[in-house]
Formats: sequence, C-alpha cells, structure tokens
Amino acid sequence: MKYRPDLVILLDILESLDKEGVTISHICTYSNMPNPRVKERLNQMIEGGLIEEVYTEDGKRLYRITDKGIKTRNKIRELVILLSELGLINVDRLNRKG
Repeated sequence: MKYRPDLVILLDILESLDKEGVTISHICTYSNMPNPRVKERLNQMIEGGLIEEVYTEDGKRLYRITDKGIKTRNKIRELVILLSELGLINVDRLNRKG
C-alpha cells in the first residue's frame, strides 16, 4: 500500500462527509482505510469540532461535517494542492468533491 501523508488522509475523510451525515462504512470506503483507523481519526475530529456524531430516529449513527470542518477542509485542500505542485507530496486524487 502506498504511503499517504496524514494531511491527505484528513482531507480524504473530510471530503467524504456532508451536512446530512454519512455512515462510517461510507467514510472507510471513500478514504480507503479500515474501520478502526477511521474511527480513531473521527474521534479526533469530533474533539476538534470539525465533525459531529448524530443519530437518526432509528438509531443509525452518522457523521456530518460542521461549518468549522468545511472551512478547514477548504484550507487543507489548498495546502495539499500547493504541496503537490511543489513536489513535496504525491497525491493521486484531488478535487473529487467540491
């Protein structure tokens, strides 16, 4: 498996989220990471106020991005693009989601 910098992993996770909420399975698939590693990152992002954990009426757990998370995602995307253009990191996929 190819090494991805933490910044790129964080961006992948943030890009998998939306305001409506998504399941951890969706996040794992989108970010190509196993559930335990994603869960660890999600907990860090919840503590930082970037995302929130919510439950549907039927008890389904979802994760959704906050306004702070959207602003952070946009800044991280810009930084990743800059670092990629400078040849400092290798990123296979950028701007998958607006």
